[in-house]
Amino acid sequence: MKKMFFLCLTFSLLLACDSKTTEKDNAKEGLIHKNDSVISKLQKDTNVILEVTNSFNTDNQFNNITSVLAGNNGKANSLNYLFDTVVWKAHSVYIDSSWNRLERKRLKAMKDWGRKEFETQNAEVKIVFYPFSGPDYLTANAFFPNADKYIMLGLEPVGKLPDLTKFKKGEPSEYSNDFKKSLGDIFDKSYFITRKMQSDFQAQKVNGLLPILTFFIKRTGNEILDIKYLVRYNQDSISEVAYDFKSDERKPFGVRVDFLQEGKQKSVYYFKYDVSNKLFNDTTVFYKYLNANTNNCITYIKSASYLLHAGFMANMRNLILKNSNSIIQDDTGIPFKYFEEDKKFEVKLYGQYTRPVEDFPYLSLQKHLQQAFHKDSLNVKKLPFHLGYHWGSKKDVIIFARKK
Repeated sequence: MKKMFFLCLTFSLLLACDSKTTEKDNAKEGLIHKNDSVISKLQKDTNVILEVTNSFNTDNQFNNITSVLAGNNGKANSLNYLFDTVVWKAHSVYIDSSWNRLERKRLKAMKDWGRKEFETQNAEVKIVFYPFSGPDYLTANAFFPNADKYIMLGLEPVGKLPDLTKFKKGEPSEYSNDFKKSLGDIFDKSYFITRKMQSDFQAQKVNGLLPILTFFIKRTGNEILDIKYLVRYNQDSISEVAYDFKSDERKPFGVRVDFLQEGKQKSVYYFKYDVSNKLFNDTTVFYKYLNANTNNCITYIKSASYLLHAGFMANMRNLILKNSNSIIQDDTGIPFKYFEEDKKFEVKLYGQYTRPVEDFPYLSLQKHLQQAFHKDSLNVKKLPFHLGYHWGSKKDVIIFARKK
């Protein structure tokens, strides 16, 4: 399999790779490599057919580690022996049981409903943008399984996968317990609680959201192919670097996970970045990156702490309204009044609308959204699942806004 070096993730207007750079310089700058396509010759009768196929290696450290974390007994290749231990065997039983319950209670209904309600979007749009997501690839995939690229962001650290072969006595049990604890809220309530993530994803525990992110990718039936980190060079460029990249000057602020879904390679990007106006505007490289890579996307927003209601998030709110082909969100996303003022969207409502939960006492009902529900009450369909902050009252809402 041929190797091609000098691959940078960047904007064409900001970064060009110098083909004359030496391998030593490339290593210093953290440039990475990617597999080429392999041309294989198939001969049938007297006809020679040239077929281009991708060579995918699923027996790799990332896929094997994640298989253990995901409880996929017998599918971890060189790490399968770990399932013979008491800790990882019990871990597998717990994960399987919890996942099956999640499928029955929520995921299957979400998948069936999403494929029907978002049929056109799933067929046409290949990029899903999920701001304030944390590691929640799970629900984005449930609604939008056909996307080629998922771009996610939050304030949680990226972290690393555990090296399961180097755990000392007692550490497998501790890690398994911390890992299962970090999944508790998504299993029970459908969202991650920010203050708990800040504790659960500490380096001495699960170590960032990467283990949970890859767990969701794996448990939804995919194979992890590769993981690369993303490094920001001031306000000049964003580059991919190898997973084992080390630098005293620069720390990764993002990660790219490539995975295999039904024979097709896809990618999830997660960025740790504060997107309030001061740090996220048209002079910053991350704004330029998102502006270039979310054009004509589906934007999905859930359990977003009502951040887009605040003035200090205006730049992100405006970017979403400008670039999105469709916006699917609950009431914690963009205030409903902006859809009415914009005049570029047609909106469909689902579920029941009620005031924000008591964790946000400073917020009241959105009058524009309340009026829209009342006006269109005969056409508002109920949701066959529960999703978001109102897990207690089961009064959930989904706003489906489509560009005209």
